Amino acid sequence: MSAANTTSRKQPALWPFFLASLIMILLFWGINKWLMDGGGNPEPEEAARAEVRIKNLADLRAENAAKLEKYAWVDRAKGSVQIPVTQAMELVLPELNASQPRAAYPVVTTPAAPAPAPAQPAPAQPAPTPAPPAP
Repeated sequence: MSAANTTSRKQPALWPFFLASLIMILLFWGINKWLMDGGGNPEPEEAARAEVRIKNLADLRAENAAKLEKYAWVDRAKGSVQIPVTQAMELVLPELNASQPRAAYPVVTTPAAPAPAPAQPAPAQPAPTPAPPAP
């Protein structure tokens, strides 16, 4: 092969692979969206159940709001009553403000260790005597 033939060699075209990948991604996304939407047509029973759930939620919220805003007996035999939350806060806040914070868990204290005795000076040792000279 000559030098002219090696330089004129064509590089493989990548655009068909890119186009095929893009089509596959869009196809996957479209099928996924179609399946998540329930095939496009929701069943009428599902719509009716959704309306019932919305009504039940509205009723529950109204009941809870009424319980937060009115007086009522919870258990007459035990003397337990329900009071509005704002009134309950007015009754509890002065009591909470008057108390000092405490630990929420038992605090374990260890007894103090006795202080160590002061160190006594070591006894003086006599100086070694030099050995007599050898004869």
